[in-house]
Amino acid sequence: MHLPRRAVLASLLAASTFSPSRRVPAQPAADATAPIDPDPVLPPLPAAPAVAAAPPAPPPAASAIPAWRRFAVSVAAGDPRPKIALVIDDMGVMRARTTQALDLPGPLTLAWFPFAPDLPEQMQAAAARGHEALLHMPMQSFSNSTLQTGPDPLRIDLPAEVNLARLRAAMAAVPGVVGLNNHMGSVATRDPALMELVALQVRAHGMLFLDSVVVPHSLGLRQAEAAGVPAAGRDVFIDNTANPGAIRTQLQEIEATARHLGYAIAIGHPRPHTLAALAEWLPTLPGKGFVLWPIAATVALRNGIEPAAAV
Repeated sequence: MHLPRRAVLASLLAASTFSPSRRVPAQPAADATAPIDPDPVLPPLPAAPAVAAAPPAPPPAASAIPAWRRFAVSVAAGDPRPKIALVIDDMGVMRARTTQALDLPGPLTLAWFPFAPDLPEQMQAAAARGHEALLHMPMQSFSNSTLQTGPDPLRIDLPAEVNLARLRAAMAAVPGVVGLNNHMGSVATRDPALMELVALQVRAHGMLFLDSVVVPHSLGLRQAEAAGVPAAGRDVFIDNTANPGAIRTQLQEIEATARHLGYAIAIGHPRPHTLAALAEWLPTLPGKGFVLWPIAATVALRNGIEPAAAV
């Protein structure tokens, strides 16, 4: 019996040890606009395959409380300490590492692959530990490989209605999220039309948008803000390399950024050295004068919006 294409791709992704292509090193907070990496030349893209899929149901009726607030983890109002929002990407496929990430001190923000198995059960376990959730949306990368993005990424060479169907299907697959961030996307996030499509759907679903900023000049944050979506961009990647010393350096960069800006948004992955470093580092934050915050509260802070307060 042949496995469905999506299941085959998901299993290959789980078994691989790939590093996301073109990950962007963190920049000092004082020079956030400096070039991070030379803009590579886009490789020629193959013709898009014919896709005949009806889009899933349109966005639900508007709620008095948008999803980015309804599913937010509450925080203590008026906390003056520098805030650190830690996002763990690539959740749900590598099950043992996903479980390790769930057991880290929180609140963390966990970004879930839409093609991961048993998502409601995995996400319920994460919520029970006090973590917040994002949809980790696959988007076309320079590698142009679904072995890196996972199945059904958003692509610049697909018709808008196909990208819309893929995005809505992913949103329907990942319940109870406050928003969306991009997985890969070194090609997709530089396309204004595709990023506008994403922004409008995020707004229609009452979600926030986190730009992972995997390449310079990503348009994700700009298009989200233009659409009136609560949004932010990441400040620091923790684990561009698997070197423990480099990971520790990035953790110090998070602290420096948070002290400078009042908050920092960091992204890491459920990889052995990353998880080990976080398990040691996270318990030290209160003693250093930091507070760990979920992404919804941090986006609210960045946009001058009152976060969801603890009762």
